[in-house]
Amino acid sequence: PSASQPLLLSMAGSFRSVSRSSSVRANILAFESVGLLVVQFVAIERLLSPAAGVVRRQLLIAFAAVYLLRLNVMARWILARELAIEEITLVTLVWIPAMLASFTAGAALCGSDLSLIEIFLAVAAYSLGSYLNTYSELQRKRWKQRPENSGRCYTLGLFSLSRNINYLGDVILFAGWALLSSAWWNAWVPLTMASIFYFHHIPDKEAYLAKRYARDWPSYSAKTPSFIPWSNSIVGSKG
Repeated sequence: PSASQPLLLSMAGSFRSVSRSSSVRANILAFESVGLLVVQFVAIERLLSPAAGVVRRQLLIAFAAVYLLRLNVMARWILARELAIEEITLVTLVWIPAMLASFTAGAALCGSDLSLIEIFLAVAAYSLGSYLNTYSELQRKRWKQRPENSGRCYTLGLFSLSRNINYLGDVILFAGWALLSSAWWNAWVPLTMASIFYFHHIPDKEAYLAKRYARDWPSYSAKTPSFIPWSNSIVGSKG
């Protein structure tokens, strides 16, 4: 669907594309991202004790760096639209710092390093989520660039598994990030995101898409789950 967006825009509560007039807001996002990464690095170095482990420390920094880099790539190149004011204020100055602080606080309370199983699960979830979010958007962008697809709803690739596979990717990657902190209460991050997506953002977005793509949407929504792949068949088999 052409109204799909990354975490930055979806958490701001908007999804309709606005033509980009300049790179000013993208540059502000880049500046904020560098600042967030520096603060995160300093916090991890100062707050995490040696007992928390070198691997945990390195992965926390790597997860933050990759995530912020991905947001900037998505906002500047993959999604050619203007950033909303909420994205460079509410999201980058409130939501992301709160999330990073929570993960760091959880890790700071740990008295031992990660086990091999924890490392595998955290890295696997983070990698899978990042792939689902970013690659689905890249597939859609390439398809939309073809003149013959103008005005059509994208229903192929990863979006054939879920109408909101990009949002599901964000939830999965943050579940892996929360696991990295070894603090059960950091489950609030992926749970909050899943709730916002499922109960607010997805219904709003799909109501818009149903009107914009009146020709494609009925069949697409009927055969493709809204959020979790294959959930339609599971529900259907039980019914």
